[in-house]
Formats: sequence, structure tokens, C-alpha cells
Amino acid sequence: MELGAINTILKTCGWLSVIMGVISLALINITILSGYDLPFANAISVWVFPAVFLGVVSLFNKKSRSLGIWGLGLTLFIGLFVAVIFFIGWSIVPFP
Repeated sequence: MELGAINTILKTCGWLSVIMGVISLALINITILSGYDLPFANAISVWVFPAVFLGVVSLFNKKSRSLGIWGLGLTLFIGLFVAVIFFIGWSIVPFP
């Protein structure tokens, strides 16, 4: 396999990581704004875990490293956001 093909594959992994991170952020926002428990919102992990994997894969190449950092940053923000919302909700109503 040529080096150009590997660069293209790693850059594609980086873009997929960023796109999956943005889609999962959109799903979280739609769920929060609609106020309903939507069936596709329960599958956030289907978007987050592959985004992390593809972000880590794209870190191996210098040309796709920035895309990998963006994808990992988005997924880190999603995890931090969910944790903060959980603890804020838990402090309001500790026992359901």
C-alpha cells in the first residue's frame, strides 16, 4: 500500500471522528430541547465510541492529527457535559 493511500485513510478517519462527534452533540441537544426520551437518543454511545477510536487512529499521522484532536476534543466535551448534567440533576433530586 502506498503512503498516499495511508494518509488518505487516516485523514478520512479524522473527518469521520469529527462528524460523529458533531452528530452526537446534535443528538444530545435535540434530546434536551425536545424534552422527550427519543429512541435514537439512547444510542449516543454508538456515535461516541467509534468517534474516539477513529480519533485515536488519526493521531498517528501528522497531516490528520488536528482532525483527530478535534474528534477527541468533541467526545471529551460530550463526556464532561453528560457528567456535569448528571451531578447537577443528582444534587437537585438525589433519590428518584
